[in-house]
Amino acid sequence: MTTITKAQSSAPLARRCFLLGVLSSLSASAMLRPRYGGTLRVRLPLAFYDLDPHVLDDPVAALFAPAVFDTLYALDVGKEPFPALAAGMPEQQGGVTRVVLRPGLRTALGRELSAQDVITSLQRSARAGGMAWLGAFATPRSERRRADSILFEGADPGQLALALSSPITAIVPRNFNRLRPDGTGAFRAQLSGEGLLLQRNDNAARGAAMLDRVQALGASDLSHALRAFETGEADLGWLGKGLHRPRTGARSFEAGALGWIVLHSGALARDWGRPGVVQRLMDGLPAERLRHLGLRGLPPSSPSGGWGGPEGELLVDRASPQLIEISSLVASLLSRPGHQLRLGLRSRHELRRARQTGQFLLMLDFVRRFGSGARAVTAAVYTAAGPALARHPPRSAGDARTMARTLSLGIVGELHAYGAHVSELVDFGSWNLSDCWVLQPEG
Repeated sequence: MTTITKAQSSAPLARRCFLLGVLSSLSASAMLRPRYGGTLRVRLPLAFYDLDPHVLDDPVAALFAPAVFDTLYALDVGKEPFPALAAGMPEQQGGVTRVVLRPGLRTALGRELSAQDVITSLQRSARAGGMAWLGAFATPRSERRRADSILFEGADPGQLALALSSPITAIVPRNFNRLRPDGTGAFRAQLSGEGLLLQRNDNAARGAAMLDRVQALGASDLSHALRAFETGEADLGWLGKGLHRPRTGARSFEAGALGWIVLHSGALARDWGRPGVVQRLMDGLPAERLRHLGLRGLPPSSPSGGWGGPEGELLVDRASPQLIEISSLVASLLSRPGHQLRLGLRSRHELRRARQTGQFLLMLDFVRRFGSGARAVTAAVYTAAGPALARHPPRSAGDARTMARTLSLGIVGELHAYGAHVSELVDFGSWNLSDCWVLQPEG
């Protein structure tokens, strides 16, 4: 049996127990009886293609994957790892580190989760967004005499637990389908042409969500997202409290940085795609022109002279309104007579293919933040720069902008999630979808 320490008592399950205790005591009093649950409706100017915890270039995954998929370990308030899907902390013996999976785990769709699912998941992550993050560890393998064990050759137990607490290493069943996402998290997910529906997962490994459901729909642009909140169509205001006026009773929230908006350069940029050139251009963008688009971490601008490379397209995801707005502004700020940049709208598949071949001029994209430490920043940026660099990230870590000065990409700014929500939404905090709930008084 796993022993829960005092430091781990701040985990989501403990918070849910506390809230249920508060609700019970209030119901027993003469006060109105609140009820946990409810629906959270959101409108976001993002692309709802699929839901995959192992991708690096999707803001929707950064926002919603942690509510649907669990990791082997999680972090307490002191950023120390503790067991989540694992039965205990990693144990080292004879140069091999063993992780044991909790028994009886089932996904939202009822699939049994085994050690082989864990191995397949980690291998999948190491081929995708977790390439640099997991590159320091040997490929995990099974153990013949213990069907619930995963073995890592030569891994430091503490470093392994920390690495396996990152959302980029979330566990999914074998034959995972990103269009029909299935995990052990607090919600089960269902994709549609309009967006994403999250519903309470009764099979959740760490406790089901407090909310009944989250309805996340697309918005045609940033104004649409704010107007939906102002008129009561949505319960959350993306980047603000309303379009024309603040919504009455709205409460601010700050979820921090989801990741970075980056500008990649391709082979068509020629000399203007050399390492460091794009970052110098990004350092010259005026911060005051970009902040309203959700970008922060912008340094004081230093004049760069603008784009001097070939005329052509700045590629961007055609289904991501917020990225389109950022791209349009960046293109206009960089363009110069004889060196004009125009938007090239592409599907996500086309963008990924272009990055693989390198046959493009410029491309604006998102890079997900999947950890708070310097090593996580390095892993994310170098993985975004390409597989060759991801396999050999530097030992010394720095901030994202500093690293980009040696790469063929530039950091435009940090994409933050902030805004406002209705007053009935309780314990929302920094986008903690698994633990918030809607207050519904009853007579």
